[in-house]
Amino acid sequence: MAKRKVRFRGVKHTPKRLESDLLQKSKDLLDEPGLLRPKCAGACRKCHFDKPFARIGKLERIKDDPDALVKASSKGPCDITKAYAATASLGAAGEIPYLATAKLGGEDVSFAKRGSVGNDKLIGCQYYNDPRIRLLLYNDMARKKNLHIYSFDDLVCSNSANMPEDYLYDAFWDTPYEFPDDGLACGHEGQGSLVIAVKSLGEDISICRNCAKEVSTLQFLISRISARDPLDDFDVSVRHKFHSAGDEGRETIPPERIREYAAGRITDTALIDSVLKDMAGTLKKGDVATFVSGNRNHGSDLNGFLESLRGSDVEKDALKAYLSGRNDSVIIKSDRASEALTSLWPDQWKEIISAYTSQTTADAVGDQSRSNPAQALTGAKRLMMSKDVIDGLPNFGKRAGPMTRLADAYAKAAKVGGAEMLSEEMDRTIPRDNKAKALASAFGTSLGTDGKWKLSKEDAEFSDFLVPFVKELLDADGESYRDKMNTLMTATGSGEKV
Repeated sequence: MAKRKVRFRGVKHTPKRLESDLLQKSKDLLDEPGLLRPKCAGACRKCHFDKPFARIGKLERIKDDPDALVKASSKGPCDITKAYAATASLGAAGEIPYLATAKLGGEDVSFAKRGSVGNDKLIGCQYYNDPRIRLLLYNDMARKKNLHIYSFDDLVCSNSANMPEDYLYDAFWDTPYEFPDDGLACGHEGQGSLVIAVKSLGEDISICRNCAKEVSTLQFLISRISARDPLDDFDVSVRHKFHSAGDEGRETIPPERIREYAAGRITDTALIDSVLKDMAGTLKKGDVATFVSGNRNHGSDLNGFLESLRGSDVEKDALKAYLSGRNDSVIIKSDRASEALTSLWPDQWKEIISAYTSQTTADAVGDQSRSNPAQALTGAKRLMMSKDVIDGLPNFGKRAGPMTRLADAYAKAAKVGGAEMLSEEMDRTIPRDNKAKALASAFGTSLGTDGKWKLSKEDAEFSDFLVPFVKELLDADGESYRDKMNTLMTATGSGEKV
């Protein structure tokens, strides 16, 4: 654990309230030095605090002599003893003429300067009831003797990592997280979850990506531990869904990365995101297709993946056509087929259209990389169907009159895309006179749709008369289509012939 830096800021006269607080704590220590001694939770053959507190015990004979205590605070090898003597001298004197100020963790901390002991030891001793600051008194001892000291409501020492359960909860409750039943887990699965394992307790803290915040939970957990290596009791990993079938789906964070995280240079959110990004990249470069939707990992089960998606048949059919037989992995946050298509579309749009329709159609539609995938696919499908239908029917060209062109456009639209495409064609190719409107209405009636135009009684009867001829045209193929078109034109009385 890095030594906490304390910067000396000079001296100033003592505010009465602060003087009163420091004097009271000094008097308490004078009467009960054991307030400084950590409780034992280890298995040491001999306690490393025996010598310091034996020395402190010998100061009992001069406890009422502030000058003698100040003199004792400048002698001997034990910083804990000297810090105690300096602090106890304040209680014996009954006054604090001056205070020094140190910058600690961005805050000003006032303390009484006495003797030759370091400022950090004086501050730690004089703030013995502050769970964070008091560790300054014990840091050197913890490092030299390889101890683990835990500071919370109690002060507990062990010769190995041996975290008290109360310390774990006390430290975790300092974080901004509030989980059900004041527990250590948010209870959600998610695409990724941060897992901090406390090895000595066998406890895990689990935080899903959606609950994660811009803080370092590990930094909170070690903030009140004094040890040579306060991280030796922790394993950190990210449990995730971005893994191939049969893999564990857990990425262990390496030690160097853990140190950055513990120092607060990486947050919970950033740590999870970095792992998910790396794992997604690994999956997409892999030789085996893996499908992840929301919190579900479908492995290589394409059908199961598609069944879990919400969306149109066009989107699902296109995904199935493209993904079948390929090793492309798809990782999406939701269960929407549109998201799956969009994730593939910028780089693979042509291959997707080709798989859903044909290579010829994909070559004919032009650049669709920035188009809405569902709309582009629908258009490509219609283009392919139109070509198949139109290639099997006569092209009337310039020989067609206005009524023939209208009927030909409606008939081919209806053959390609049924009532929906017929309606779209009617919006583009609008009949201009009553006879043309009657013909258009006959096409609508033939496909069971409501007419788009209001007809007079006479025109409505004429439209009903044309319906059988329209149906014959819609059923015709090849040259029969030409014959049925001429029959329809005769029925309309247009005088046109192709």
